[in-house]
Amino acid sequence: MDITKEAINDLNAIIHINLKEEDYIDQVNTELTNYRKKASMPGFRPGKVPMGIIKKMYGQSVLADEVNKKVSEGLNNYIMENKLDILGFPIPNAEKNVTIDFNNQKEFDFYFDIGLAPDFEYTLDEKTEVPYYKIKITSKEVENAINDVKVRFASEEQLEKVEDITDSVQGTFKELDEEGNPVEDGVDNDAFIRLEDIKLKTIQSKFLGKKPGEKVVFNPFKAFKDEQKVKSLLNLHDGAEEKLKADYEFEIKNTLRIKEAELNEELFKKVYPEQEIADEKEFRKMLKEDLAKHYERDTDRQFLADTINKVIEDTNLELPDEFMKRWLMENNQGKITREQLDEQYDSYAKTFRWQLIEAKLHEQFGDEIQVKEEEIRDKVRTYFNAMGGDIGSNPQIEAIIDSVLQNEEEKQKIYNDLLDEKFINVFKKQVTIQEKEVDSEKFFEIASNTK
Repeated sequence: MDITKEAINDLNAIIHINLKEEDYIDQVNTELTNYRKKASMPGFRPGKVPMGIIKKMYGQSVLADEVNKKVSEGLNNYIMENKLDILGFPIPNAEKNVTIDFNNQKEFDFYFDIGLAPDFEYTLDEKTEVPYYKIKITSKEVENAINDVKVRFASEEQLEKVEDITDSVQGTFKELDEEGNPVEDGVDNDAFIRLEDIKLKTIQSKFLGKKPGEKVVFNPFKAFKDEQKVKSLLNLHDGAEEKLKADYEFEIKNTLRIKEAELNEELFKKVYPEQEIADEKEFRKMLKEDLAKHYERDTDRQFLADTINKVIEDTNLELPDEFMKRWLMENNQGKITREQLDEQYDSYAKTFRWQLIEAKLHEQFGDEIQVKEEEIRDKVRTYFNAMGGDIGSNPQIEAIIDSVLQNEEEKQKIYNDLLDEKFINVFKKQVTIQEKEVDSEKFFEIASNTK
């Protein structure tokens, strides 16, 4: 077997494989002999069918299989032995390859296009400048957080009847037909309604003065003017348009008044049981710090994305674009059109470039950005801790972790999260960080526009 490489340019080449009869004939004859041993045909004893008949029946397919096997092995070995850094996988060259006649040919030529990774060096250092966003917590956000806390720790007061539109009701929806009668096997769902959420005042007023056991007939779709909310209240799924806009009878089971928690020492203790908070000023400060921590994961992720984009921009790697497009079409047969690929190719190319740079960074930083198996297992253990599990006293914990990690998709997700954390830590130590303070609205605008 003769294998040669013809360079087209720095990023593209053609591999030519010339296969002669002596390269495959012994394997073909051995395989045909095996077929003969197993062959059973009327008029012949088992294993005694003439080789001429065996060749006529199986010769062409056996030859094709052995030739393809030899070509595949030869191609892979050549790439490995010559340490070719290829992108994707080799693709048959449509112009140079000709139709093969396995009945008459003894010598075969195969041509494969390959895309080569660009030859480059890269070292990450302080010359790389990347923004790191600090989110300024506004007084409005703190106020919203306080309101959320008040609602979260609110108390319920049972009422004899609905007295005000700030009250709430619990009850059951029953679907009605056009005559106002309950629909057999129709929607029947328990729900909780805050009267303030009802947009139509005429329907709000229907509830005033009503007691448990009484009923109100109304159209939820008209009342709330929010399709998703109505679907949630009625427990409806897609494809139920006629039920979504029907009239319903709502039987009141409970009338409630939700009383927001007061901003006092009792509430402070409920929110921060481990802290000693003296007054509202200190409580607001704690909430503000919590909000800032809440945003840290988002700002770290944005920093990671910005750093990756920066190093991709700085390296400015060239790719064998046309070859990569052909490879993507081959690799996603039937899943993407050429038009879609052309539109999305920049995103694919960015991924390819980052993978090449990532390999250089692994050389530079070694274990600092290596995710080990035990780290993945430790991450799963933290899930149990977060749920209040006492993993130290559970002798079956390792078996449970094994079970979780058998899900390859979940394991890969954990691996990716850990790898991102390691890159963030390395980037923070290596690049020059330019801190920028923005409010949350501006930050999420920036994040949404990052590709």
